[in-house]
Amino acid sequence: MSIPLALLAGLLTAPAAWAAGAIVELRVLVVTDLTAEPEAVRLLLAESGVPHDVLDLTDPARPRLTHASLTVDDAVPHSRYQAFVLPDAAPAGLDRTELDALHAVALEFRLRQLDATVHPTPAVGLVEPTDTVGWWGSFDAGGTAALTELARTDAFADMRGDVPFSPGTWVEIATPLPSFRPLLTATSPDGTRRGAVAGVFSGGGREELVLTFSFDATSIQLATLGPGLVEWLTRGTHLGLRRSWLAVHIDDVLLPDTRWVPGRKCAVGPQCPAPPGTDPTIRMTAEDVAVAVEWQRRHGFRLDLAYNGAGGDAAAAGGTDPLTEALVAHRGEFGWINHTWSHRYLGCVRDTSVVPWRCAELPILGGTRFVTGGEIRDEIDRNVAFARRFGLPIDATELVTGEHSGLRGDALMPEDNPALAGALTATGVAVVAADASVEPAQRPLGTARTVPRHPIDLDFNTATYAETVDQYNWTHTSAAVGGDGECDADSSCLDPVDAADPVAGFHDGIVPVEAAKVLDHVLGNDPRPHYVHQPQLAEDRTLYPVLERVLDTYRTVYTDARPLLVPTMTKAADELGRAAAWAAATDEVRAWSQDGVVTIETSGLVSVPLTVPRSPGAVLGEDYGTTRSGWLPVEGRMRLIGVGP
Repeated sequence: MSIPLALLAGLLTAPAAWAAGAIVELRVLVVTDLTAEPEAVRLLLAESGVPHDVLDLTDPARPRLTHASLTVDDAVPHSRYQAFVLPDAAPAGLDRTELDALHAVALEFRLRQLDATVHPTPAVGLVEPTDTVGWWGSFDAGGTAALTELARTDAFADMRGDVPFSPGTWVEIATPLPSFRPLLTATSPDGTRRGAVAGVFSGGGREELVLTFSFDATSIQLATLGPGLVEWLTRGTHLGLRRSWLAVHIDDVLLPDTRWVPGRKCAVGPQCPAPPGTDPTIRMTAEDVAVAVEWQRRHGFRLDLAYNGAGGDAAAAGGTDPLTEALVAHRGEFGWINHTWSHRYLGCVRDTSVVPWRCAELPILGGTRFVTGGEIRDEIDRNVAFARRFGLPIDATELVTGEHSGLRGDALMPEDNPALAGALTATGVAVVAADASVEPAQRPLGTARTVPRHPIDLDFNTATYAETVDQYNWTHTSAAVGGDGECDADSSCLDPVDAADPVAGFHDGIVPVEAAKVLDHVLGNDPRPHYVHQPQLAEDRTLYPVLERVLDTYRTVYTDARPLLVPTMTKAADELGRAAAWAAATDEVRAWSQDGVVTIETSGLVSVPLTVPRSPGAVLGEDYGTTRSGWLPVEGRMRLIGVGP
């Protein structure tokens, strides 16, 4: 089927085109030596859904690169790839004959090449740094580089200009020669040397994007530059697409949560009394609602409240509850999610006669005793009825169970409650939350789908800086320095946060760590929501500094052309499902460009993500970043006229 330009695309040709008359397959070749930089670029392509092949230079049995292996014997010139990624300009594991073949194909088809990290020399259009020219060393405390005007009129046009660098990044600043067009410049930490750290080397008619700094998959400089690197490399036309997502769920709204007791390494309970004059529980107030509303308006960001109606009714006790009244008065300001009526544990029935609790067993027959399907349905339905009573705008097909219970998780619940799937179907639940730290991938659960959620490590029983720092130090540090030591098992322990000054400890020690985790997900094309609990909106309101750091960093880097998207649970489920299906189908789909016509060919019905250059009046997908992208249902063959370069 052929779809003309005016009907589907209406797209401008990219500033430069692949070779006239040639067929260029929409697939990238990643040549890797398994070092951090090319592997990080490979992951970047995978996150974006860009089809790519990998040539492992460390594999002694790898195929050799030749003109024949890089092209297809066809009636017209036909390249197997649209672009190349190399560890550096001349990798040690690639002999001269192979490199020459790759360069010849790049020149013949006008394909671009990305050199993941390069030492500056005239061979790549740069003056080699010396004691008097250029600079090399570590950005120990991190730093910032600046995009040039040339970069901001090309693939990086959706960026404001400043690019943050992670602490410890090795950087080589060099003076460009006439064959080098700088895209990113940096200044040495002492302020005395400035030069290029990324740019395009035009050697022998080819284009190589050269990077002269280190990075890995977690580096902020790669994460922020990543969309532009992909668009430059592919000329803005490729399979796959990329978005920036951030949804934050606030669990336990309307319920009180027990309080952490600093210095006791425990939450309030029979063996852990609350300090004198301290409320043993934490519950939001009407004032906290007013602050949340004002914060959202000021930051242009929506919070999603996962509520438990039993908490509101209990607090009202036959009268009125100021918190419920405040939330209902501002119900249109928030997203709302059913978190079950009373936050009941929906897995096995807990036997609390022992500490820690265990799953109760069935009498006589033995085996685990589970919460019944009727009890699960009651928890769901009563909370929906509460929303209807107060006019809360919920989507009743979305659910977050208390503690993600009912789903398989720890050793006590290695499998789902067998009654859960049927209860979800009976109550019309189509999307149910899971814990991404336990189950990172989406899966079906009866007729429903899971949406894994990322935890933000601000614990549910902390509301003050002192409580947060004390609890964080207990759960995130080694036993050798006073922590619970659980992190010793996987070497994930952090340095203790300053507890002597908990305000400074929180802002200087916890906020940067937690914000970096969230931002990594945002910049990683990850639609999975994040979650905290209602105490983080109460008292010292510890969530806001974390989110402000994320939002400020993101909006400082990107223009409004790459907006931060806040998905509902249903939208997140849809995106996760499409991305997983595409990852499974990628190698079964062919796509190629020839003279501005992109052809996609499948063996069955496949939802295909496609990115193309922007153009006024286009109806394919939506404008996002520097390109236009969307999902196309393709069955058999589809031709898009006027789309490719």
